[in-house]
Amino acid sequence: MSRGVGALVEGSDVLGSLRALVPARPLTWSEAHVLAERQATSLLKHMRVDEPPVPQFVITSLPRIIVDWREDWPTSGMTLPTGSIYRIVIRANEPRWRQRYSLAHEFKHALDDPFNELLYRHLSQLQADERAERLCNYFAACLLMPRAWIKRDWCAGIQKIDQLARRYYVSCEAMSTRLSELGLTHMTLAIEPRASRHRGVVT
Repeated sequence: MSRGVGALVEGSDVLGSLRALVPARPLTWSEAHVLAERQATSLLKHMRVDEPPVPQFVITSLPRIIVDWREDWPTSGMTLPTGSIYRIVIRANEPRWRQRYSLAHEFKHALDDPFNELLYRHLSQLQADERAERLCNYFAACLLMPRAWIKRDWCAGIQKIDQLARRYYVSCEAMSTRLSELGLTHMTLAIEPRASRHRGVVT
């Protein structure tokens, strides 16, 4: 397995290829979830990462994505678009696992930015904002805790939440939620993100 920035094929437009997966129409809730997971899986494949924990370079090394870490930033994360460039700001004095989740969450905002009006035009602004936040959380979960990897580890006998959380470098709460989503536990931690535009991140 390759784990260096060189894993990215020179000249490839990863951001463009992930956006090319978006159909030119509004999406149902189910379709949006399928798309988010497909994009996360595709990003890992592009970057040739196939085991946890997912390194931050899968996002930070991408062209047109600039990531800054700021102490005492007012939110866990924020995405600031400038033309085709996206600056993601992460609060640096939060736990590292939370920063990782915030980065993945914010990257999905950058990924979807050109399509926001199309994807959510059938919803009110409040509904659109809430859906965007929930989808960004789901994308982050799919990227940091891929379905196939979790199921592989689960079948191999790694089934303790704290053990899995350490292996994937996420919080126990995030891992519990992911296991519930994948039907691997009877827990029902359906955590709803806060509906603020910047940013409700389930970590």
